[in-house]
Amino acid sequence: MDQIDFRSSALRLLPGLSGLWLSAGVVVIAGLTPDYSHVSQFMSVLGAQGAPFADWANYAVFGPAEAAMLVFLVVLWAALPKGSAAIVTGLALLALYACLLVAAAFLPCDAGCHAGVSGASASHRAHMVIGALAYPLALIGLLLLCLSLPGAGSLRLMGLLASVCGFGLFLTMLSVTDLQGLTQRLLEAIIYVQAAVLGWRAASLRQASGSSETAHHGF
Repeated sequence: MDQIDFRSSALRLLPGLSGLWLSAGVVVIAGLTPDYSHVSQFMSVLGAQGAPFADWANYAVFGPAEAAMLVFLVVLWAALPKGSAAIVTGLALLALYACLLVAAAFLPCDAGCHAGVSGASASHRAHMVIGALAYPLALIGLLLLCLSLPGAGSLRLMGLLASVCGFGLFLTMLSVTDLQGLTQRLLEAIIYVQAAVLGWRAASLRQASGSSETAHHGF
């Protein structure tokens, strides 16, 4: 029972802790970075090559936040049934998303994090490709899990609406440079909220299963 309680707590808390760490770290470092805009600039600008607090942003904010998300996904993987190909695929896509963003922290973009810059460094090109791949993978993975988990139709409706909004924000982020920071933050919020809802749902399913087994064995 202790193991069930620990895993249920981790499922409920880790997405929120990851999101809070990321948000608080970005706010603090952005406040220390001259002329930084939350509306028009990517969060990665704070960790770009030459940024005044790049190491703090990459290794104390971005990396740990995604590491916490990876731990959450490991616990989620252990908690969910593997009989569904959609659940396995969704979990794998989310794990790949988190791993890519961890890699992005170690491959900072050039100053400004502008796409398509002539003469960009290899690290910059890798960082931008990672960003372009990671967000769609997360949105698809979350949609698969929302559609496949046992439970209320509200979870499936949330997944569909979040997917439409998420891909709309992703396309806006790529095409409207003056709003890149704002759209990225909204997209991150959609991903974290879905992860938190899934964590609570998985914890509830796990506890219900544990209660059923206890009743069955007469404990």
